[in-house]
Amino acid sequence: MAEHGPEPAAEPAAPPRRRWGRWVLLGIVVLLVLGLVWPIFSTLQPSYYRRFLNLDDRMDHWTNSTHAKVTCSQCHLEPGFSGFVSFAARSVPAFYSQLVSGASDTNLLDAPGRAACQKCHTAYRTVAPSGDLLIPHRAHVEVLEMECVTCHKDLVHSENRRGFNRPEMEGCLTCHNGEDASNECADCHTDKATPQSHAAKDWLQVHGEQADEVDCAECHDWTPDYCAECHAQKPPSHVGNWKTDHGPVAEKRGDGCLVCHDQKFCEECH
Repeated sequence: MAEHGPEPAAEPAAPPRRRWGRWVLLGIVVLLVLGLVWPIFSTLQPSYYRRFLNLDDRMDHWTNSTHAKVTCSQCHLEPGFSGFVSFAARSVPAFYSQLVSGASDTNLLDAPGRAACQKCHTAYRTVAPSGDLLIPHRAHVEVLEMECVTCHKDLVHSENRRGFNRPEMEGCLTCHNGEDASNECADCHTDKATPQSHAAKDWLQVHGEQADEVDCAECHDWTPDYCAECHAQKPPSHVGNWKTDHGPVAEKRGDGCLVCHDQKFCEECH
């Protein structure tokens, strides 16, 4: 029979201290990971923001909106790794700061950027659902590179002053002021144009009477008090020595003065 060589020596067991060191190191790594992951995860949950009283109504609007099934991260984090890192850099210290100091009103979520909206909204609408309003979205988004929330600020977390989630005309007129962009009604509204009555020479004198017969708000309701916009301003003539020079003008205008002044107005002085 062939002789067998000596059995290989068994590898000595790791000293107890080294085994404990590995477990301690592993525990530290796990704690570090949890210490970073848990704050980021928490600050992306709707329940996190319900702790802030000033955000409670906004969260209710989101719950009842068409975006209720869309997560916070889908809208408020810019797509890509850089967007995640940017949020993490703000959320982790804020999370621990609020554990120590209590809830603050620090807003960790930026308004959704154009790239985040385009993850879902890839079709560019050209006409409003009602069919009346022309909305060239591609021109605004791709050509002008406008952010979607510039127009759609009252969409998910709030309502406009009329209780709707659609943009209001006041916002449109920020750009459509006749200089930066057209402010002609027919350029945006397919079913609206300046009524023929408005071209009458005496329209400024008679429009008050017609206001009781037609619905002025159908066109003018985009401004909170469209009558006051004009009636709060004095005519250009009412400056300087107007009190002493107004007589000849009043004789020429006749009842035209009654647009603003009643019959007893003159008697207060004369």
